[in-house]
Amino acid sequence: MTFDAWIARRKPLPLPSRTTLNRTVVIASLFGLAGIAMIALDRTVLSGINNSGYAALLRCAPELVDYIEIKRTVLIYLGYVIFSFGYASLALFLLRGEEIQGWPATLAQLSIFSPVGYALLYSGRMPILLVIALIISVGLVRLVQGRSFLPRGHHLFIKTVLFAILFMFYANAMWSARQSFCTDMSGLVEELRSRVNEQASRAVNKANERREEILRQLGSASLDQEKKLRQQLAALEGIIATAGKGGPETSMGAENLSRMIETRKAAVTLPIELRGGRTDFAMFAAVMRDAWHAQPRSYVLSAVESQFIPENSMRSILSNYFYLTHGVRTLDAVWQARENLTPVWGVYEVGILSPLLRVFLPDNQILSLMSSQLRSAEIYGFFPSVWGAAYIDFGASGAMIYIMLWGLVAGLSFRGSRVSTLATPPLILTFIFSSIALSPLQAPLGIANSALVLVSILIVGLAVDFTIIKRGRSTLIAVDARSESNVS
Repeated sequence: MTFDAWIARRKPLPLPSRTTLNRTVVIASLFGLAGIAMIALDRTVLSGINNSGYAALLRCAPELVDYIEIKRTVLIYLGYVIFSFGYASLALFLLRGEEIQGWPATLAQLSIFSPVGYALLYSGRMPILLVIALIISVGLVRLVQGRSFLPRGHHLFIKTVLFAILFMFYANAMWSARQSFCTDMSGLVEELRSRVNEQASRAVNKANERREEILRQLGSASLDQEKKLRQQLAALEGIIATAGKGGPETSMGAENLSRMIETRKAAVTLPIELRGGRTDFAMFAAVMRDAWHAQPRSYVLSAVESQFIPENSMRSILSNYFYLTHGVRTLDAVWQARENLTPVWGVYEVGILSPLLRVFLPDNQILSLMSSQLRSAEIYGFFPSVWGAAYIDFGASGAMIYIMLWGLVAGLSFRGSRVSTLATPPLILTFIFSSIALSPLQAPLGIANSALVLVSILIVGLAVDFTIIKRGRSTLIAVDARSESNVS
């Protein structure tokens, strides 16, 4: 109703021109590909660390992210800003594939390497899952508009099916490799955690000793000296408060970590009898019990023990089942811990905010507060579902307002996709359909840096709509001029 009231006051708008669509798709595709190239260059070459081992290690122990000191260049920040345009380019191409032909269409399809590269660099699956959800959502939006599920030509249906099949193979292989890596690196993780605690303890003791010395000096200090001493005292209080959360007092170099990972890899090829007689599946079940607070039922164990189902197959089935369903358990845990959770105002969902706060505002306490709250609720590292994430970010009342706003945007976009020629409403509706599909896992802004994806989609849509509205005004002026000429 709101959109109808707005659109009724406007003259009919023209369709976007083919030139506008081609130009927008090309620019967005180049941004996306350049962005992921910058991130890859920084992570694999300039960071000074073996990225595959580092990314996998953080999947096993994400709390160590502040402990590992890696080199960062401006490329990774610039890459993060623009890599998500790859999603927007692909979505616009699929929505308007009949008008976009030739090499712009090819470039738009190649932009899928932006999310795929992001997934590979960070040993993740969610960026690719978001792409698949976007493709399906585009099909739903096209059906809403009375068109075919995907544009004809380009063999898009076959490519989509092949892409989904490859994703399933990749997801299973990556999950299996991650579990094996985490099992092999369990000793290294404990060693690193021990180092963090030891260095944090030494830093706190040293800071406390200096603090006591400053307090003694304050009694006989002059006015100028007192000001300097109080500044030093404030700095020491910050060291004490943030000890163990990264920084020069508790950190290790990237090159040293790479050597430790390689050394550990060479030492983990042990036979079963030297691992306490436990098979890979038994070790996996132990990880489920200790880290996930879940365990296979008796009939599952019986099927594995009788070799009715191979161990590796059952491990993949259980892993994917838990991956796709544990949002319900996490939501329950959020609700049970609600008295101890204070809003963090978007920092939990919007992933780009964490590295920005960590690098540019290292004294800010919101990250450590959020981390301690999630750990106390035993939900750190788990998918919380859309409602769980909304509660963590905004509390009960804020979560309801937050999701109501998404409902309003969804309604506007749905109606706009049906009754107007604008590009922004169907693009936003595509994103919203995707967020609904993935809502059992995450909130709309918490899916693989999807906040950046939404911003990119909005920019691309507005860029096209600006030309549509501009052409519409030019047409109206021309029509008015002809009418006045005819009257005179």
